[in-house]
Amino acid sequence: MAMLDIKSLMHSRVDEMFATISGQASDEDCQFALKRYLMSNYSDLASLSFWIGCDAKTFQDEAVPAADIVDSAYYALNREKEYDGSSNVASSQQDHGTYNARQQFGTTVEGARL
Repeated sequence: MAMLDIKSLMHSRVDEMFATISGQASDEDCQFALKRYLMSNYSDLASLSFWIGCDAKTFQDEAVPAADIVDSAYYALNREKEYDGSSNVASSQQDHGTYNARQQFGTTVEGARL
């Protein structure tokens, strides 16, 4: 890949990221777009470094750890959603609680089968 191709690819990746996060994108979409951009950018930098004579492996090795920064940046936001009080409390208690209807009441409750 020539240097002008690498430059064009890097610009198109920035445009792609902004197209993904513009408008009504969810936080998950933004997180994914940013993570993808960072990993792609490090890959493009590795290609560029090959052409200018430095070690491309350094950039390749740092691509995944750089993308992990995005997860760290979204950590607080993801935790807040996980423990958001507006979620359906009954379903979260049923999914994650120790309440077991079959164990307590058997398979029939007021004429209905469980």
